[in-house]
Amino acid sequence: MNSSRHCRFSFDIAAWQASSSRVSGLEAWQQWAADAGFADAQPDYKPALSFLPAMQRRRLSSAARLVCDAAWDLAERYPDSPLVFASHDGELNRSFELWLELMKTDTVSPTSFGLSVHNAQIGQWSMLRKDMGESTALAVGRDGLETALAEAYAIMQEGAEQVLVVIADDPMLQEYAVAAERAPMAYALAMVLKPGGQYTLSMCSADQDAKEQSPYWGALGWIRFMLSDQPEHTRNYRHYRWLWQKS
Repeated sequence: MNSSRHCRFSFDIAAWQASSSRVSGLEAWQQWAADAGFADAQPDYKPALSFLPAMQRRRLSSAARLVCDAAWDLAERYPDSPLVFASHDGELNRSFELWLELMKTDTVSPTSFGLSVHNAQIGQWSMLRKDMGESTALAVGRDGLETALAEAYAIMQEGAEQVLVVIADDPMLQEYAVAAERAPMAYALAMVLKPGGQYTLSMCSADQDAKEQSPYWGALGWIRFMLSDQPEHTRNYRHYRWLWQKS
């Protein structure tokens, strides 16, 4: 197997939090990491977001609520952090709702249309937090987590002391009979990156022995890796692979 490296960078993770439509809280994530079927037995989770006024909560999609649930506390603890937001699914379900509404009524809600764009969630985040700082929204493919981290690393190379990274996906609802890859649950993962050498991420040549590509919900696999004692974690793709290493 050719293991040549195309790029490599290191960083520290000061803190991280995750929330999903089935799992929330460190203890629950630890149970899920030990038993993948744990989430299937859990009721739907809808974040309370009691720190927001009711009017603002009502305007948030389910994905945006998970983003606030995962990232709000980190933003409080690490203020003035540039934000990198990445999503594979974006506001896909809201877009489908709009298409159906348009076909039925020949019109759509301007507000809902405005909230269906890919950067709507960080726009709402900025307004909710009254934060006019630097933010980046990425529409990503299968390696969305690693893409977001590479972007955050580049921002730190420009002088940022820390970067808040948020990965969020809300898979297409099953009621839409479309052949599409769907994550096992909606989720949001937030982490604060700082310069350092705690973790090393390398893009390497593809593993020709890999039987299939890694799915786009790499953030969930990363959580399981973080909660394990494994020193390495690999994500395989058609033309390359990402190798995680703990120091």
